[in-house]
Amino acid sequence: MRSSLGTVRTVAWVGLLSLVAGCADRAPVERSPAESGSSPLRGEDQALYQKLESQVSSIISDETLRHSPLQYKYTENLLEIIDQIDRSLSGKDQGERPRFLPKLDAREELDHFRETVRRWEAKTGKDLRVEVDALKADVAARKPGERFHPEFQRKFSQVFDDFIALEVAELRERRNRAIHAAADKLMDPYREKKPEVVHRLQRILDAPPYDLPPPAGPGMSGSPSISPKEKS
Repeated sequence: MRSSLGTVRTVAWVGLLSLVAGCADRAPVERSPAESGSSPLRGEDQALYQKLESQVSSIISDETLRHSPLQYKYTENLLEIIDQIDRSLSGKDQGERPRFLPKLDAREELDHFRETVRRWEAKTGKDLRVEVDALKADVAARKPGERFHPEFQRKFSQVFDDFIALEVAELRERRNRAIHAAADKLMDPYREKKPEVVHRLQRILDAPPYDLPPPAGPGMSGSPSISPKEKS
């Protein structure tokens, strides 16, 4: 049954994500010489800057699209998705794993959800499987014909209000690492020959919304290590 609260929350998140994506899709814009404290580029340096700036903009657009965040229809649907995510991480699913972020490859998607769950459990102090099973039992106990479930919505909100926010934040970090990796490869041949051109582009990439997160420790986001929770 579609939940009105879930729908409102989904609309709110879609609006937020559209705003984030809109910002990320904009082409990098170099500040004016007065703002940047440097003289304007000229001649072949300006031409190179414009060429590389266009390519960096394409990288940003491509990676923003590739890292589109999790979509869900209503609260119960999100519960089903989180249930399936936990089953994939624990190896309980038999056969092909369900995909929720198809623009990522399967390993990237699993790494992303593993880190999102790790952050959620660390922040809330809760066990994902315990909370999912309790809410699933609540859904299973509903009386036939009931259309509104405010108590379920309250419980779900208390447990999972932070989950989507953490998922969006982790995916943004993952996107930014991909942007920087591709941009670094693009700019490497010019670092010694055209340092000012590279410096101006790097300054854009190092500022929000494209800046990199702090270095991750062992087992954190970006690390290839496997969580003990994942057995397959």
